[in-house]
Order: sequence, then C-alpha cells, then structure tokens
Amino acid sequence: MLTRLNVKNFALIDDLDMTFETGLTALTGETGTGKTIILESLQLLFGKRSDAQMIRHGANKAEVTGSFHLNSSKAAMLDLPQAVTISRTIDQSGRHQLRINDQVTTLQRLKEVTQAIGSIHNQHETMMLDDKLSYLVFIDQVDARAVNERLNKYLMARSDHLAKKRHLESLKDKKTQSLEKKDFLTYQVQELESFNLVEGEKEQLEETIEKLRHYDTITQQLRLAYQGLSEEGFHLEALHESGKALEKIAFLDEAYQMLGTRLMDSYYDIEDARTQVAAWLESLDFDEAGFDAMQARSHELVKIEQKYGKSITALMAYLAAIKEELALMSDYDGYLETCQKDVDASYAKAVVAGQALTVLRKEMAKHLETQLLQELADLDLEKASFDIVFEDQQEVILSESGLDTVEFMISLNEGEPLKPLAKVASGGERARFMFALKSLYAKAQGLSMLILDEIDIGVSGKTAAKVAAKMQVLAKTMQLLVITHLPQVAARADHHYGIEKVKADGRMVTRIEHLTDDARIEKIALMLSDEKLSHHAIEQAKMLLGK
Repeated sequence: MLTRLNVKNFALIDDLDMTFETGLTALTGETGTGKTIILESLQLLFGKRSDAQMIRHGANKAEVTGSFHLNSSKAAMLDLPQAVTISRTIDQSGRHQLRINDQVTTLQRLKEVTQAIGSIHNQHETMMLDDKLSYLVFIDQVDARAVNERLNKYLMARSDHLAKKRHLESLKDKKTQSLEKKDFLTYQVQELESFNLVEGEKEQLEETIEKLRHYDTITQQLRLAYQGLSEEGFHLEALHESGKALEKIAFLDEAYQMLGTRLMDSYYDIEDARTQVAAWLESLDFDEAGFDAMQARSHELVKIEQKYGKSITALMAYLAAIKEELALMSDYDGYLETCQKDVDASYAKAVVAGQALTVLRKEMAKHLETQLLQELADLDLEKASFDIVFEDQQEVILSESGLDTVEFMISLNEGEPLKPLAKVASGGERARFMFALKSLYAKAQGLSMLILDEIDIGVSGKTAAKVAAKMQVLAKTMQLLVITHLPQVAARADHHYGIEKVKADGRMVTRIEHLTDDARIEKIALMLSDEKLSHHAIEQAKMLLGK
C-alpha cells in the first residue's frame, strides 16, 4: 500500500507531501484544480513515460517520491524489504532517474515492482470498452502469467514463420532479377572453397607461428627452469623429508601439522612443475618446412581477407549465402518448393501454439463471465446478462495478440437480447463495467492498492449509493484511492482530501488538504449544490456522513 507521496515542481504542484492510510480515500475538487496531476504523478511511479513538459515553469527538474509498505510474501517475491521508497526525477533535457530504496534501477524493474503492488485506472481505460480489439487485454488479465507463457510460445512460432515467409518472398523477387552474376558468383565460390576456410584457423596459426619464431628462446628458458628445479643444490627430497618429519609429530601441536602440510604441498607443487617443464621440453620440435607452410597459409588467409574486405568468419557466411544464391539460379523451382514447405510447416506450428492460447482464453472467459455478473449485480445491474463470444474466422490470421477476435455481448435489461457492449452500454454502465473488471483483477492478483480516476462517472442517485457501498466493501481488502465527483463516494470514504487551485506569489498552485469533519460537510454540500452552498445541501451532506 501507499503510505506517503511527495511531489515537487510537477505541473501546478510546487511542493506536496501527503500521507495515506488503509481503507477508502477520496480525492475531490472542482474541474481543473489538479486532481489529474496527482494521478499523473502516481503514474510516473508506476512506470509511465516521463515528459519534460510537466516540469513546473521556472524549475530545473521535477521529483516524485512514493513510500510503500509490502506484506511479507510480496516483499519476498520481489526480493525487497517491506518498506519500499520509489523516486523518479525528470530534468529539462528529458532525462529521468529511477531509484528504489536509493538504488538506481531500470524502468522494467520499476514496473515489475509497482505492478505487484497496485494498479491505476484512468479514464482512457474505460474508453477502451468502445474498441473490441482491446477486449483480449481484459481477458488476459484474469491470469496474465499463464497467458504470457502461452503467448510467448505463440509469438516465437509466429516470428519464425514470418521470417521464413519473408525469406521466401525475397527468393521469389530474385527470380525476376538478371542471372548475369552467375559466372561471377561461381568464380567466387570456387575460389573461397579452394581455401578450405575453417573457423578460428587464422588465429591459431598466428599463435603457433609466434611461438615458433621464439623457439630458441623458449628452449633455452625451459632448460634453465628444469635445471633450476633438478640440480643437486635444490634438495627437493629434503623438502619432502622435512614435511614427513613434521607430520609424525602433528598430533602434538596443530602448528606442526599446518607447517608439515605446507611443506608437503610445496613438494608436490614443485614436483608437478618440474614434470610439466620436462614435458614441454620433450614436446619441443622445430620443423622448418612446417613453419614455412604455416607462414604461407597465414599469408594466404590475410590476402583473401583483404581481397574481400571480410574476416574469415564473415567470408564463411558469405560463401554460404552465395552458394544459396547459385542454387536458386540453378534449381529455382526445386529450391523454392523446399522453402515453401518450411513456410507451411512453420505456419502450422504457429497455429497450434495459437490454438493452445485460445483454449486457455476460453476457459478464463467463462470464469470472467461468472465473476463479472456477480460484481455487476452489486453495482445496480442485477438483471444484466453477459457473454464473451469468440468469433469464427474463415481465415486464420496470425496477429500479434494471437488467433482470437472476441466480442463482449451484454444485455442490461431483463428480456432484452444480448448486443455488443460498445453499442448499447451508457457511460455510467461502462464505468460500472470497468469498475467490476478492475476490482476482479486487483483481487485475483493480490494487489494491496487500487487507484481509480472518476470510474464512477455518469452514475447518480440510487446507483451512486451502490457504487459507493461497493467501494467501501472493496476497501476492506485493499487500499482504495478514488478521484470522484460523487458525494456518496466521498461520504463513504475513511479519509477525504480536498483539492483546490490557489494563487501564491502571483502564480497558480495546487493545494491538497486532509479534511476535518466540518470541512467534509462543507465539501460534500458543495458537491450537492449547483453554485451556492444551501442549507438543504448541508443537511443532506450531514445525512450522507451520518452526522
């Protein structure tokens, strides 16, 4: 959950410091006072793209810092302590810096952490209900981990198929090109094949040649090393005898044992070294003819690299490419047929992976239908019917999201047939539908906080009271922050912040106040009034607050 938010020089905010508690928190204020700015500052902490335009005029940088508390299991999962501080700084050049507990981090890590803590709803998400192409996103969020596992397999298969398909198309294009290069390519293939190119050969030759150039020096120094380890004055056996002598009295003192062990280790190390030097001396052999052959081969490889302007590794890849091109010229139809079979096989593999994803989505869709209807019943839509329809396709299309196209079909009134959600749902009905979705996802993912931006828009009267009651119930299981225009929601809140825009030092700034009981009555009464505060509105506000 969020425990503290500090914002400096962000849009209309000069310096804001807020503390948060568990339960339901309402943020209210007139249009244009800066409620959205609070939301955007929180979105920055949750990984939204930064924008230097949001830096307050006259300031060099904007800073947003949030303090969070994690439960023990979530902290262990994220490999973090339970107290987490996330900060984000944006400067005028557009550069930004991210920190988690004062350690610089990446945007990917930031999102990983914050997505495990909570979720932010903005008004744009509700608009997504108008676009059926977005519906798969809502289904996939039921179990994002399981979906991502199958989606990634599908995307890998799809990528492989598209690569093979592009390759096939490029081969078809080459058929229309001139075959004038055939003789030239044939010459290059013959030349490169005559070199019998081997990966790493040139480097190995250069290393061997360098050693042979210093053959005399190596021989002389190895002999000196061997003589030094073997001459009578070294007394290697005496070292062995000293070690053995100390081992015999090791039981009397640990120091005897330690020194005896060191002497024996030294003996064996020196003996190994002498054996190694002797082996090297034994293996030394200078073959002048072989040395000349190596130099000639190395020179040939350097020349062929210089001629083609490519390394040996690149030449081997080039040889494979031009051989393929020659094969195309010599047997175009046969080669093309082989490539077409590869394309067909990769397509079939991608379809199978996509169908596995479809099976999972259909299972989750059924689960989502049942749970959504239960949520909608609590939001004054008891008579609603809902069905997620997977549309039949005459041709299987490998899209980035899978093989599926779905439609949300809903009936909001008893006796009415199911129709597309985007066509029949009003603004208030869509808002409640989105609230139901966000509630389900937050509970399913075990989130500790949920932030909702005017998700109650278009709702009034009895329905507003039910929405407020639903929020109050949800806030018993997680921290719920709501930007709202509904007096019913504000009255049900455990904590109420009033947001207003004031003039300070000749400039407009956003101010936020944690409202007292009397201030809450006044704010809610103003929400109930048209322009002027009335006695009736005050009494109604008191009634909503239970005063």
